[in-house]
Amino acid sequence: MNLIPNIAYIIALVASVLWFASAFRYFGFQQFAAAKVLIPHSQRTSPIFLTTAASIRFLGGMNGAFALLSGLLLIALISGSSLFADPLERTGLVLILATAHFSQFVFNMPILLNGERQGDSYWYVRSGPMLFIFVVDVVATLLCCLAAITLAFM
Repeated sequence: MNLIPNIAYIIALVASVLWFASAFRYFGFQQFAAAKVLIPHSQRTSPIFLTTAASIRFLGGMNGAFALLSGLLLIALISGSSLFADPLERTGLVLILATAHFSQFVFNMPILLNGERQGDSYWYVRSGPMLFIFVVDVVATLLCCLAAITLAFM
């Protein structure tokens, strides 16, 4: 395999492992902190706050699955396994990871474009944890897409 696609693949996998594992920890085990980002202070005594916190754990679980996938792919690569060694197989895998990253920021776009929090609705995207999540998912999407392009065409 060519050096540039191999490096791009490694970078995409490492970024995905780190980011998805962080999201797994945050949403899976710090669900109340995550819910505070989404629910305004005035509504935190409402049953919707506890429901949102419990629901957020599902997001943690999905991120955990993507972290595991990314980690296993990285282990397979480092160990020299022939599993997913074909560049087209790797292209498909990093496109799946790119889609996972993409899905975690694209659905914030309507909220961002419509003016973010409006009274007790929605959340802030231009500041705080959601800005960080938004930016990192954009960067991770681009890294995975660049890896896919280099794997498919080099």
